[in-house]
Amino acid sequence: MSQRALITGVTSYIGAHIAQQLLEKGWYVRGTVRTQAKGQWLHDTFKAGDRFETVEVKDVQKKELFTEAVKGVDYVFHVASPFFLTSTDPYEDLINPAINGTLSLVSAVHEHGQGVKRVVVTSSVAAVAQPHPEDPNYVYTEADWNDAAMQIVEKEGKNVNGGLAYMASKNEAERAAWRFVEQNKAKFELAVINPVLVFGPAIHHVAKAEDLNTSVAFLYMFISGAKTTLNPQAPFNNYVDVRDVAHAHIQAAVLPEAAGERFILSAGGFSDTLIASIIKKRLPQYADKLPKEGWNEKDLKPKTEADNSKSRKVLGIDYIPLEKSVVDTIESIKQFI
Repeated sequence: MSQRALITGVTSYIGAHIAQQLLEKGWYVRGTVRTQAKGQWLHDTFKAGDRFETVEVKDVQKKELFTEAVKGVDYVFHVASPFFLTSTDPYEDLINPAINGTLSLVSAVHEHGQGVKRVVVTSSVAAVAQPHPEDPNYVYTEADWNDAAMQIVEKEGKNVNGGLAYMASKNEAERAAWRFVEQNKAKFELAVINPVLVFGPAIHHVAKAEDLNTSVAFLYMFISGAKTTLNPQAPFNNYVDVRDVAHAHIQAAVLPEAAGERFILSAGGFSDTLIASIIKKRLPQYADKLPKEGWNEKDLKPKTEADNSKSRKVLGIDYIPLEKSVVDTIESIKQFI
């Protein structure tokens, strides 16, 4: 009998890829959407008939909206969470929705999802990478947490940098999920995925370039002429392909040894110069759009700052190279040029 899964935020960049891979494996997939109109694009794309359904959850912070969604499924993938790097109120815009959305979902599973074996939460390396200025060669592992981000938010309030607010939201939401499972002695198992910046083809609905998700929009800048200079190698410029992220979610759901674990996903480092050189070589039609300033030969070998050995060993991830990831991403969004 086919497995059944619930994906929150199925119309998102990562959520759509998880759904696609599950459907290709013969699973039945239920996805939450803010409106059924948003979900129609995926129905038309997947053409999976009754193996794919969407249910409307207008606000992931309201537990009662998940009551029916969590029934009758074997696994739950909680992908829905705000991801943007600007904020007028860090709590209202990012932190509270991330925490409350996660707690609403796991609470609903605990109370109504009797058949759910495991919940896989999409966190982020933002919940891992607390700065270590005293050690420029520090390599992060799953033992690391970014608790400092929330401490800075509490100190600076509404004046805090949007990026830090996002980091705090991911750290606190993941912490909340682990606490809930422990304190409530939940019958379901929990696993968490912590990806770095995600590249790879966009298969979710994008009507115009302005609607591109943050990481894909970063690559779009290179081919649209919006990027005027190549920035020097920055701390923690690591990438992973969205197809590997989706595969890792599924592996984290079904493999017994993944229960109770968190997994950093990183294929390695990247830099502006390295991305520009890939585009120049593989997609020369966009070469004239690339910045003329900031090219740096040293940045062609960027640092890897996250240890991916656990994801390779336990989940069996064989990471997609940067060149393929960049090329496939741009091929998926070239219609916006």
